[in-house]
Amino acid sequence: MVDVPLAATPEGVDEAAWSAACEAARAYCGWHIAPSITDTYTLDGPGSSILMLPSLKVTAVSSVTNDGTAVTDPEWSEAGMVRGCWSRKFRGVVVEMTHGYDVCPPEILGVLQEAASRGVGGSSVSQVGQVRMGGVDGAPGAASFMLDQKAVLDRYALPPRP
Repeated sequence: MVDVPLAATPEGVDEAAWSAACEAARAYCGWHIAPSITDTYTLDGPGSSILMLPSLKVTAVSSVTNDGTAVTDPEWSEAGMVRGCWSRKFRGVVVEMTHGYDVCPPEILGVLQEAASRGVGGSSVSQVGQVRMGGVDGAPGAASFMLDQKAVLDRYALPPRP
């Protein structure tokens, strides 16, 4: 994932708590969300006609290599799909793409502020409807997302993979 936060730390919010909330949101959603970046991804070939990219906001696909062969003029969607006849090989597809929101969506910022303000220390919060979300590598400093916050993040989460 990306080393930069989803957005600048708001005034009055602990920087470590903000960073932990950003990391937890990215881990929950399965991609970096914001800011927009260009990066190269090596993906398992699905062996079908649709390749799902690890993003829900693709703005450019610079290059695609399928089983070692360059794909010219790939057909792709902003939602992170590329049409083609894809390899079945693990790590058989390499894609260079630009993706992510230029700025973090406001509704995610609200979730991050709430999570950071509650603190992301090791103590467990026991509220009805609470969902515990482990931090990176299950480390202490895990962010806790409430069900309503999880519902917001779900709109930005990658679909489950087979």
